[in-house]
Amino acid sequence: MRPARLGVAFVLIAAGVLCALLAADVRSSASGLRAGDARFAQAPRAARWSPPTILPSDPARHILDLSDQLAFRRAVRGFVGAASLGNGFDNGYSESRTRAAVETTLAGAAQSSDTRRASQAENLLGILAFVDSRQRGPSAPAPIDRSVAAFQAAVRLDPTNEAAKYNLEWLLRQLAAKGTRRGSNSSNSGPVKGHRGAGGGLPGRGY
Repeated sequence: MRPARLGVAFVLIAAGVLCALLAADVRSSASGLRAGDARFAQAPRAARWSPPTILPSDPARHILDLSDQLAFRRAVRGFVGAASLGNGFDNGYSESRTRAAVETTLAGAAQSSDTRRASQAENLLGILAFVDSRQRGPSAPAPIDRSVAAFQAAVRLDPTNEAAKYNLEWLLRQLAAKGTRRGSNSSNSGPVKGHRGAGGGLPGRGY
């Protein structure tokens, strides 16, 4: 019986150590998320969300359901750079690849079961579509409908998304004031800089 008791005691001790390590990883992951968000508020491109963990395979990430949250945060960080890309040294090839990767990630986030996150992703896609509609050069600009549709989708997904509502209302007013038909290029300006959400403040704030 004594070896059996020792075996049980060993299992209990091991389980206790494992639980302690897991709790430490959960705390580290949560604090790392907050630290990354704080860094994003100050310097978006420098933000990182990679807290140190102890256990292999990072079970804390699964317990906290962090995978989608981290993917969205990184997409928002990519948006900050993609929204201001120019043609660069290779006539836009590298920038186009970066932009396409960001849009793909945001499009995936827009399908999230988390409607708040999906709404924020649609709002950012609306901004990028608006930037596309203002392009000049040999390529025809993308129709403004893409931007309008993205903002509308953002509002439908989350009626409390004030940034998306502002951007949609602003864009529709611009189109009406200029008599621009949807499906064509519109304004020379964009969502007002410095306003909450799209085109202003920190894109994705509040995620």
